Amino acid sequence: MLKPSPLELEDVPAGPPAGTLLARLEDLPAHGGKELVFKDGTLVLRLLVQRFGGGAVVYENRCPHAGTPLNMFDDKFVDITGRRLLCRTHGALFEIEDGRCVRGPCKGDHLRAVAIEIRDGAIYSL
Repeated sequence: MLKPSPLELEDVPAGPPAGTLLARLEDLPAHGGKELVFKDGTLVLRLLVQRFGGGAVVYENRCPHAGTPLNMFDDKFVDITGRRLLCRTHGALFEIEDGRCVRGPCKGDHLRAVAIEIRDGAIYSL
């Protein structure tokens, strides 16, 4: 399956405008994950931020198989090894660096990346 183009948040219902500060790297918890939720009336956009290497990645927090958020109860998105993102609904595993599903019902599919810029230790939407 083809990897979808990065999501520009200002083009999505409930998405913030380009240039919005999404998170500061120093504010991410020790496990590196954080869920961000944007609302506009009844519309909701869920994102996941995950520390990776010296920076971070941001994906739409939506499993390509079931449409459910990857996390169920907190901001933890990684499996017990800390090397892959885990969908808690069906156990699918995704590579952190590119969002590709390597195990589970959506194998070969991708999480939808968010267009971001990291500068001065902070993550901004593009």
